[in-house]
Amino acid sequence: MTEVAHVAPGQKVSADGIYSIPIEHYHGDCTEGPGLSSSGMRTIIKQSPAHYFAESYLNPKRKSAPDKEHFNIGRAAHTLLLGEAGFRKEYAIRPAEWSDWRTNAAKAWRDEQKLAGKTVLVPSDIDAIRGMAESLAHHPLIGAGLLQGEVERSLIFKDRTGVWVRSRPDVIPTADGVFVDLKTTGDAAPDEVHLAVRKHGYNVQGAVISMAAEAVLDIQMTSFVLAFVEKEPPYAVTIVPVDAQAIYYGRCFARKAIDTFARCVETGEWPAYEGEHTYYVPEWERKRLDEDIAAGVLPRGDAR
Repeated sequence: MTEVAHVAPGQKVSADGIYSIPIEHYHGDCTEGPGLSSSGMRTIIKQSPAHYFAESYLNPKRKSAPDKEHFNIGRAAHTLLLGEAGFRKEYAIRPAEWSDWRTNAAKAWRDEQKLAGKTVLVPSDIDAIRGMAESLAHHPLIGAGLLQGEVERSLIFKDRTGVWVRSRPDVIPTADGVFVDLKTTGDAAPDEVHLAVRKHGYNVQGAVISMAAEAVLDIQMTSFVLAFVEKEPPYAVTIVPVDAQAIYYGRCFARKAIDTFARCVETGEWPAYEGEHTYYVPEWERKRLDEDIAAGVLPRGDAR
């Protein structure tokens, strides 16, 4: 595997490669030139460039984004699954002497941990993290090594547009082309997680991983698998392979997002929703309404 380079806060990536970067820096200004991650691409696709820019590091007026604790908890469960030593290296738990972050001492401690590159958790998170880690460990596919590999590394490459594309797989495989991403959820029922894949564009995430694997690691992603685990007992696990056609469509959307981003950077314009969007009654509903009108259940709208 390509050698891992370490990037400290304030340093910037200037070459294609695999990097160890603190998560806060990864989502900020970490490249020599404008960069875009899969989450940014999905915001551009599913909402608009304006929605992306509102929270982007490129926006000097953006508000500080709050920590997305569900991401922290999911990553923590995965790290703990791989071993206590790695968990202690990556995470810090708020001492029991502070019940919140209101005191200056608590805030100073939290800032110190973040400066050291650690993700800060609160004691109430630990039971859920251990429950998820244990449930994952007992799943036959996970137990067979599905989540083994290089953890929390960033794959970064320069696209043909000049945009730096960032991808941060949960696991970079060391022996095959199977990439796995862990997702926490309130409901791991198969129908629900399928809806989540569509809603959150996880096939686009997989597509960007495949692009980065080719550009940085010179390997083909043979499979992209999502491992969903519930955040509360019984911490049920559902494994969802994403099929190749979905990944292909994801690459199409990723390409569109990168090109759109490059154009916005060049012009300085970040449009929201444009044009008019006429509402039409769906065909299935029109048929039902027409039947009701014909039967006299619904009065005719043109009757006086």
